[in-house]
Amino acid sequence: MTIKWDPFKDMMLVNEFFDPIHNALEKEKSCTWSPSVDVYETPKSIVLTAELPGVQSDDINLTIQDNVLTLKGERRFEKDVKQENYRMVERNYGNFRRRFTMPCEVAGDKVTASFKDGVLKVVIPKKAASRKISVGLTK
Repeated sequence: MTIKWDPFKDMMLVNEFFDPIHNALEKEKSCTWSPSVDVYETPKSIVLTAELPGVQSDDINLTIQDNVLTLKGERRFEKDVKQENYRMVERNYGNFRRRFTMPCEVAGDKVTASFKDGVLKVVIPKKAASRKISVGLTK
């Protein structure tokens, strides 16, 4: 018995495999821009800083669930000038969303955030069990 190879069937299997990833990317595409972010780790916390010039603090939303920090918000277009009077618009406006999976267990209920001069700083404490602890050896 000979089985005929169907490349289209194989392509459908590949598409089904990547479908969850594709759906997540489509949701992210609905955002019109993405702020620049730095993330670093200290012995006691994960620290995230994001550049959000022109964004009002009321337009920023931070959530943490299942060890994933979601930063979303909106930079609104300035309405002081009529749109037809603009000669050039290079800055991005509209919705943004970024998601960050934490590299260790964090204490989501102890997250602190500050917003100053267009820079958002989020400090996410690690859970005590996730911290690296040096153990001395006895001789």
